[in-house]
Amino acid sequence: MKMKTLTLSISLLLLALPLMPVEASFFGRHQNLPKSLTTRESSFCGSHHMPCPIAEPCCNNGTCHTTSMEACPISLGCDPTHSHVEGCFPLPACRNIKDQFKHADVLIPKQAFTGDPNQAHWTSDFHHIARYAKIDHHNHKLLLHTRRDLVKTQSGGGFGATVSSTRWNKYGTFTAKLKSGATGPGIVTAFFLSNPALGEEISFELTGRDPKRVITNYYRRIRPTETLVGSAQHHLGRDNGVHSHNHHHHHVSKLESHEKSHELKRDSTKHDLVYKIEWTDKMIRWSVDGKVLRTVLAKDVNTPALGGLPEMPMQLQLTVWDAGHAIETREWAGGKSDYGADNLDEYITTVDYMEINCFDSKEGNKPWPGPDALKRLKKAQALETERAKMYRKMNKGKKGDDGKFNGGQEHHGYGHEEGFFERMRGYMEMAVLSLIKWTFVLLALVCGAAYFTQPKTTKTTTSITSTTRISSSNQQNPGF
Repeated sequence: MKMKTLTLSISLLLLALPLMPVEASFFGRHQNLPKSLTTRESSFCGSHHMPCPIAEPCCNNGTCHTTSMEACPISLGCDPTHSHVEGCFPLPACRNIKDQFKHADVLIPKQAFTGDPNQAHWTSDFHHIARYAKIDHHNHKLLLHTRRDLVKTQSGGGFGATVSSTRWNKYGTFTAKLKSGATGPGIVTAFFLSNPALGEEISFELTGRDPKRVITNYYRRIRPTETLVGSAQHHLGRDNGVHSHNHHHHHVSKLESHEKSHELKRDSTKHDLVYKIEWTDKMIRWSVDGKVLRTVLAKDVNTPALGGLPEMPMQLQLTVWDAGHAIETREWAGGKSDYGADNLDEYITTVDYMEINCFDSKEGNKPWPGPDALKRLKKAQALETERAKMYRKMNKGKKGDDGKFNGGQEHHGYGHEEGFFERMRGYMEMAVLSLIKWTFVLLALVCGAAYFTQPKTTKTTTSITSTTRISSSNQQNPGF
C-alpha cells in the first residue's frame, strides 16, 4: 500500500512540474531584469559605472541609449555627467513669444512632450492626472483650475494645475496678464521662473489671505556649508500636482528665501492685472500694471551669506494650488481651504496672455538641438532603418505575436533592438524548457502506468508472511 501511495505522489509531482511558470533565464546573468537592461553590460550608467560609449551616448534613467529624441534631451532626463561627451541634447534656449491662446496646439500634456521645443510653447504638467489646465477656445483664455478630488490626492487637499514653458530662459523680461483664482482662503496663484533641480526661483504669489496684496520672492541656493540648515523651499509637488512649501535639511547647501509683501491698487481676483519680472545678471525687478514694486541689485546681494542672484536657466511657469490644506502653509495662505459642503466648488485662474522677451534670443532662434546633434540623430535613424531592413530580410515570411510581419525587429525602449543572437538564445531556451517539460510528462506517464499495473496479491502474501513469523516465534519460545 505504501508503494502505491509513493508511486501516485511521484506521478502527481511530475505532472505538476511542467505547469510551473519559468520566469528566469538559464543562460542570462541578470535573471530578474528586463531584456532591455541585460543585452549588454555597457547599457548601465551612473555613479558606479563608466560613462556611456559613443555607440550608446545618452545616459537616461540609469541606462545607456542610442541617439534618439526620446532618450537624449536633457529636458527629458538625459544625464550629461554620465553620458558620452556631448551625448545629451542641450536645454532648448529662450525664444521671444507672446501667447494670447488663440490656438489649442500651443499647450500639450507633458507626457506627450518629446523634448522638441517646436512641438508646443507650454506643457500641462499634471494633465495625465487631472485636466485642470486648458484653453478656452471661445474667449481665448488659458484656464487653471483647483478642485478637491479625493481620488487624485492622498492628503485630501485640492488638486491644482501647472503650466511650464518648453524652453529654458536665462535673463529676459517675462509678463503675464491674469486674474487670480485665489478667491478664498488657502488658494494660491503663482507666476514665476523656476529651476526645479536647484530649487531656485523668481516669483509673484497671490494668496487667499488678501486679494489686494502680492508677494514677491526669489530663492537662491548659496554656497556649501557644513551645518545643518532647515530651509522652507518652493518646488513642484509630485504627488498632488501643486506648488508647495517643504522643509528640508541640507548638509552641503541651502536655499535662501527673500520674500516681501506689497499692496495692490486693485483686487487681483476681480481684475486682469499685468505682472512683469525683469531678470538680468545685474538685477531683478518686479512690477504690476507698470508700477515697480521691488528691485534687487546683484551688487547688494553678492555676499557669501546672501549668495547673489539666480543665474542658471529657468522655465517660466504658472500654477494654482491649495496651500490651505497643509498645516505648514495654511496661515501663510490665509487659512484652511474650503470647497463647499458638497466639495464641488472650484477656483479658476484666467490668463489673457503670457509673453517672453529674451535677453539674448540668438541661441533660441537656431535649430534645436544643433547641427552636430541633428547629424548624429539622422545617422542613428539611418542605421536603425538599415538594421530593420536586414531583419526583415532574415525573417521574411515570419509573423510576430500580433499576427503582423515584424521583420524580426523588437524594440526594448530608447533605441535598443534585440538582434539575431539574442533571438537565437531565446529559441534555445524555449527548446530546452520544452524538452524538460515533456521529459517530466513522460516520466509521469511511466509512473502512472506502474501504479495501475502492480499485482493485487500483496494482501495474501502479507498474511502468509505474518503466519510464518508467528509460527517461528512459537518454536523458539516453548514456554508460551
